[in-house]
Amino acid sequence: MIQQNPWLWGSLLLTLFVTSSISLADDWPMWRRDAGRTAATQESLPKDLELRWVRQLPTISPAFHSVRLQFDAGYEPIVADGRLLVASSRNDSVTAYDASTGKELWVCHTNGPVRFAPAVWNQSVCFGSDDGFLYCVDLSNGNLRWKHQATPSHRRLLGNQRLISVWPVRGGPVVADGHVYFAAGVWPFEGVFVTAIDIATGNVSWRNERLGYLFGQQPHETQAIGGLAPQGYLIVNDDELIVPCSTAYPARLNRQTGELVEFTLPAPGRLPGGWFAALNIEEAKAVRRGKLTFDDLVNQQQHEDAIRRGEGTTGFSQTIRVADQELTFDHAPSELGISHIDGRIHAMIVADSRLFVSTQEGRLYCFGAPGRETGEPQNWPLPASDLTTTPAALQRASDLMHASPGSHGVAVVLGLHDGALVKALLQQSAYHVVAIDDDAQRVAQLRTEIQSAGLYGIRGAVIESDPRTVSLPPYLASLITTELPGGLPDAAENLLQTLRPFGGIAMLNIPQGAGLAADEILNTRTPGRFVADDLDGEAVIRRVGALPGAADYQGDYAHCEDTLVRFPLGVLWFDDTLSHFKRSPQPVFTDGVMISQPKDWHAPRIKGNYSIDYPLLPPVLSDIYTGRVLDDSEQPGLRKSLPTPDLSTPQKSYYHPPGQTEALLPNPPDPALAGERVNPLTGLTEPRIIPKTYGCDGGVDYGMFYTLRSGTAAFYDKTLESGTVFISGPRSGCTNSIIPSGGLLNVPYFYEGCTCSYPLPTALAMFAMPETHEQWSSWGDTSVEPKSIVRVG
Repeated sequence: MIQQNPWLWGSLLLTLFVTSSISLADDWPMWRRDAGRTAATQESLPKDLELRWVRQLPTISPAFHSVRLQFDAGYEPIVADGRLLVASSRNDSVTAYDASTGKELWVCHTNGPVRFAPAVWNQSVCFGSDDGFLYCVDLSNGNLRWKHQATPSHRRLLGNQRLISVWPVRGGPVVADGHVYFAAGVWPFEGVFVTAIDIATGNVSWRNERLGYLFGQQPHETQAIGGLAPQGYLIVNDDELIVPCSTAYPARLNRQTGELVEFTLPAPGRLPGGWFAALNIEEAKAVRRGKLTFDDLVNQQQHEDAIRRGEGTTGFSQTIRVADQELTFDHAPSELGISHIDGRIHAMIVADSRLFVSTQEGRLYCFGAPGRETGEPQNWPLPASDLTTTPAALQRASDLMHASPGSHGVAVVLGLHDGALVKALLQQSAYHVVAIDDDAQRVAQLRTEIQSAGLYGIRGAVIESDPRTVSLPPYLASLITTELPGGLPDAAENLLQTLRPFGGIAMLNIPQGAGLAADEILNTRTPGRFVADDLDGEAVIRRVGALPGAADYQGDYAHCEDTLVRFPLGVLWFDDTLSHFKRSPQPVFTDGVMISQPKDWHAPRIKGNYSIDYPLLPPVLSDIYTGRVLDDSEQPGLRKSLPTPDLSTPQKSYYHPPGQTEALLPNPPDPALAGERVNPLTGLTEPRIIPKTYGCDGGVDYGMFYTLRSGTAAFYDKTLESGTVFISGPRSGCTNSIIPSGGLLNVPYFYEGCTCSYPLPTALAMFAMPETHEQWSSWGDTSVEPKSIVRVG
């Protein structure tokens, strides 16, 4: 629904460009300078520029591998009131520097990556985080003014290999008329929230939460339930708010009410879209509403036969306008006579008669007019120091690693004493370590130490939260432990679901023989197979074997009677690290491991001959509970059992169940094969109809679940007669790649070689949610007369 409070908007000026020019003075207070994202300023640069200072920051990696989704590929500095502000997805922070000297002034941390540049309005700095909050801090000192939880709960998942909110703030904030606009949530079927907040008070002016379930157009002129997938910087275009939607077309909302004006996915399907959009400055000067412009350097992708480009002006995202001069990232250094930049330019801004440059290698440069003093420019190197810990912590880490089956995956440390154990685990293991504590001072100190060691964000992270009540996703952790001498006996039962199957362990400083350690209590109170061992008088709780009710899938389209996979489903993790060509063979699943063999789609083949396809690449093993690609040293027994792959022979093009020949047609599965159901509207028994539109995967009956591509990836839970549930966002494969196994619905990334603008091309895994979890489905067209309906809802 849309929640709305009455408030005074004031009169809108005729053009955004004029508004921005008047209010911004010599600042560059948000991404691309103004609310229209025009990257234009009336300020001019001095004729001669010299390097004033340079600062090295940690290099950052974008959340996604595809350029179409790399909204966070580098640092995007802004400048307001003499301060340069930089958001960091590596250190989960926003930092302010003195724009004239490069000296650090303050830093504000969050509980997740900050992937979008902040926006400043009247000494207030607004920015969103993957932790699901929007923050407003004081420009002068970084002190918190207010923060807004943009999410319906504190539920977390693994997103792009980081522990984040299910609803990260990835609709980059924009400010106008004293309000900040932003969007939270990236999965339409999990809910998305576009919000306007009064910056002065922190009060919500309106929020539209009805944007995730919209029945309508999908690529290839099909229809399905979909919605917005906000990832990109929001834009103010006069009385409209533009919300970029990952790789799909942006949505348009009424800026005063939040009502949806227009949103549609591209029907043709073959031309790629991307995250970048901005107003064209010339249009903004001439008319009341500017023209939305894209960049075909972003909107491009390799299709299997050629690089395809979508709509856009080439290089528009890499161009700024300074007074009457147009500067491109590639040519600006030579045009301005600058020779000090080491690396490739990622962003350029102009403020206070200075040119600021960030590079893809993580360096910030400031150029200004020659000063009276001719000394060397100020150089700010990246602070670096080794982690220091204690002998006791090193021994404890060694004991933990000895007790666990391997030191890979995620380790969760609940409760800090001095951070020594966290640092010891980072030194001695390959774990990605997540530490959680509610003491702000301890959290800040440990963050600083891990950052100085260069490990924050890539090997370790610290979350400020109560370790006894923190919300963690199931099956996340290979290891759970604590630094607290008294342990966490009152929280242990709530944490057991966080242990991964097949060997996850918890050592929480609980003495062996405590009530919690009894096998019968463990397995009665918490679903799963748990055993309690003893290690020097301490209880070691292990989650052994498979999840009760889970099943392996060995291929050949056989039934997989996995009773844990049931409607409704929620996202457990998403990531695009492991990619597959769209017509690769089905993966198989055994003991929590996905074994997949992508095709080498860059190898030569006869174009247009779809009876012969590409050869295979070597098998890849990945953890189905986190999406992590396994190291070559892991699962040696399983690797030895795999057949020797044929990596030279071209394979067949399509993989379908026996008897399925017309998979491309939008025909529903044969009701005679689908069986019967009880219609929930009428209570009458009838043939089971599974609605299907276009999709080169005709669908597979796995016994309890039927999965298919119907516009989007989709499934039908036959045990609950769910109707067709659309997993809107990703593109599943031409090979069926929506597979129940291991207690999860697995949707690996089968998108390579395709350029269709499905909004969120990535892999994900889903797990069963409580019955109260909202999830919409389609029963297709019906001829039921209203008088025959006995129940709705």
